[in-house]
Amino acid sequence: MAVPLISTAMVGHVFGPYDVTISADRANAYASAVGGDESPDYGESLAPIMVVAAALAELIEELGLFSGGLQTVHAGQEISWLRPIKIGEKVDARGKLTANSIRRGNHFATVSVCYKDSTGTEIATSSTTIIVSEEVSVAQQ
Repeated sequence: MAVPLISTAMVGHVFGPYDVTISADRANAYASAVGGDESPDYGESLAPIMVVAAALAELIEELGLFSGGLQTVHAGQEISWLRPIKIGEKVDARGKLTANSIRRGNHFATVSVCYKDSTGTEIATSSTTIIVSEEVSVAQQ
């Protein structure tokens, strides 16, 4: 098994860029899955968390968090939007590891992400904090 990047990445490590463009089909599937009277209607724009989730999926893969034996807790999320993002609009995300410390065998990592449109203009930022610990499987005990 490869060593997950979360174990070796240094603060300042850059991730991406990732294309996190959300198609109409994907936006409709999301709206259908979380729909209801309490869900806001974003019209031709995306629910902001959809773009963040698309970037997180890429980050999780690159950090190696799908590696067997790891447990991950999503400990915090901050998001700032400068303008709405339209369905199908080209969006690129680039992340940067801004914190990565180990306490009692747990990694506490924060990744800041900048989202840019097709002109290279920043349209949003987010910051995600995760806690990663190794799990001892029953077979190893």
